[in-house]
Amino acid sequence: MTSYQDLFGIGEAFETFVARGLPAEVDTVRRIQRQLADTDAISSATLERLRAVRGRFHLLAAGEMWCPDCQINLTVTDYLRRTQPTIELSVITKSRAEHALKDRLGLERISIPFVLVLDEAFQPLGRFVESPQSVVKGGDAVKADYRAGRYLESTVLDMLAIFEDAHTPMA
Repeated sequence: MTSYQDLFGIGEAFETFVARGLPAEVDTVRRIQRQLADTDAISSATLERLRAVRGRFHLLAAGEMWCPDCQINLTVTDYLRRTQPTIELSVITKSRAEHALKDRLGLERISIPFVLVLDEAFQPLGRFVESPQSVVKGGDAVKADYRAGRYLESTVLDMLAIFEDAHTPMA
């Protein structure tokens, strides 16, 4: 069985992943990056929380550039990495994740993007699957806004919850 650390090591950098996309797919990633760079895309409170994250985290992401959810949420995941230097990101293919993670994690299938949050020792802490919880709960009513990039902060908040939970003392 391939270790999480080995999977992380064979994964690719986000920009390498993006470079394999078709022009329209790459354009979507660049649009999301521009939105994230905008001053009101992520609130100052959320940005402060992100910058205050303690510990090192490895984000092992499974994705494909043809996937609209990957174009959005892996771009946000890369934003986390660029904003907080204690976070690292490595992207593997869906098929590699199906082979290496599905059974190990007891999943029926790998929905993408699939981001396994690992601690400094490459132990699993949590996961982000496909889209933020606010989008899942909102259903079809929020899909257009989600695709337009109006839920980018929701992805950050879902990931922050995992990071922060990792350092919450047990009661």
